[in-house]
Amino acid sequence: MRKLSVHDMNTGKQARNLLEVNLSEAVRPWFKDLESDQVNRAIAALSNPAKRSNAARYLGIEVVPCA
Repeated sequence: MRKLSVHDMNTGKQARNLLEVNLSEAVRPWFKDLESDQVNRAIAALSNPAKRSNAARYLGIEVVPCA
């Protein structure tokens, strides 16, 4: 299973060495003040590798694989 690190480019928050399956739940608290269907869909899309890049761009986060 792949490990990823994520960085919120707007607030500077970071999470490192996350399992791919935990990515959405790890960043969900970062967006608790932005309750909207679009934000919730983007957070859920982070779990799907094919949708991750667009979702991360929408949320303003950077997701990178760990070495």
